[in-house]
Amino acid sequence: MNIKKTAVKSALAVAAAAAALTTNVSAKDFSGAELYTLEEVQYGKFEARMKMAAASGTVSSMFLYQNGSEIADGRPWVEVDIEVLGKNPNSFQSNIITGKAGAQKTSEKHHAVSPAADQAFHTYALEWTPNYVRWTVDGKEVRKTEGGQVSDLKGTQGLRFNLWSSESAAWVGQFDESKLPLFQFINWVKVYKYTPGQGEGGSDFTLDWTDNFDTFDGSRWGKGDWTFDGNRVDLTDKNIYSRDGMLILALTRKGQESFNGQVPQDDEQTIDSSSSVESSSSAAVSSSSQEAVSSSSSETAAIRAMRTTPTAAKEKRGLVNAKGAKVTPNGHKRYRVNFEY
Repeated sequence: MNIKKTAVKSALAVAAAAAALTTNVSAKDFSGAELYTLEEVQYGKFEARMKMAAASGTVSSMFLYQNGSEIADGRPWVEVDIEVLGKNPNSFQSNIITGKAGAQKTSEKHHAVSPAADQAFHTYALEWTPNYVRWTVDGKEVRKTEGGQVSDLKGTQGLRFNLWSSESAAWVGQFDESKLPLFQFINWVKVYKYTPGQGEGGSDFTLDWTDNFDTFDGSRWGKGDWTFDGNRVDLTDKNIYSRDGMLILALTRKGQESFNGQVPQDDEQTIDSSSSVESSSSAAVSSSSQEAVSSSSSETAAIRAMRTTPTAAKEKRGLVNAKGAKVTPNGHKRYRVNFEY
């Protein structure tokens, strides 16, 4: 892969998407944040050491996303998620989203996190290969999906993090603005290339780069400046900053975009995120996650129904782009996504 050429192409794609947005930056009462890599890659391992934000009504995330998935011209939707839903920070939601814009397929599952995601730092990781997607927390596998939707994850994806507030109480809980401001802390990010059998110890991944966030690297990262229907916040670069070796995403009231608190200490930075788990546990997780578009929990079933079942009660988020950012209705009719969570 020609990395330089790919990076330029990715940057141009992001710029083109941004040009199509209607960024209505003063319409909402709250401000959130989205961080994204300027370069997209095909396959790899993506790790982040994070203390997530959590309050009822919020979403704190790490995800892979193919820019342009939202364009309704027949191209595939490509996305893999880790999302902490504010109503329950004792777990996170994993998800694969495929299909096409306006007709996405999802496969949400929920996984326990202890201590809670907003109470301690954990190392979250996504492994994406041609054959499987694997989620780990502190080196322990919590889900592995093979076949099914994995084969529909074609092309490239970029790494993203965001912090926002959904208007869907059934999904994230009733919004509690008294908890603001909220902060998601990212200590470091590591991205590995997919190198089958050639990584350390014969693994399939070789470290490509690490960002410890001593400063903000604008040649690697972009800051979202859009919003979308069903979201209480405008995403803004004012709520992303690097301080004391930590990257901070904020969710604040409009006009109060700042961080005046103390950066939390990460006391467990030596956790081995590459450690394996017992084969019996791994097998059990793999077997249970073969259901590509199903879930055992009634909560997840309800969430899926809101996202995919055409009913009059569904939320309407209108014409959106780039993970839900609004676009101008006239002249951009290809950009249609039903984010009806």
